[in-house]
Amino acid sequence: MTAPAKVTATEKAAAAWGPALPDEVRALALHVDRTTGAAAAKAIGYSPAVVSHILAARYPGDQRAVFARIRGALMGETVLCPVLGEIGRDRCLSEQKKPFATSNAARARLYRACRSGCPHSWLKGA
Repeated sequence: MTAPAKVTATEKAAAAWGPALPDEVRALALHVDRTTGAAAAKAIGYSPAVVSHILAARYPGDQRAVFARIRGALMGETVLCPVLGEIGRDRCLSEQKKPFATSNAARARLYRACRSGCPHSWLKGA
């Protein structure tokens, strides 16, 4: 008796998304196939559950934010930060979430830049 063939993350994603498989999901699935779901989750800054839900086309949260992180972390998308220069899209999103810190001049500049009209900011009211 032979063991059933292992289904890859790419195959699972293709089955779940059908012909409308987004490039971001394909990149995530390929990363999972090369490493693990946990490693892919760490790379994009989300939990393994989010990776699983995205691959299964069942993620109830903000898909746009997850896709932006995938583009930055796995697909090499960059933005021009007014403080740090060219950085990955995933890092840009991470920097936006950090709190204000008076003990770090760069952190303070980033905090203000992310909240004062930066075209890459996703913060409400920015």
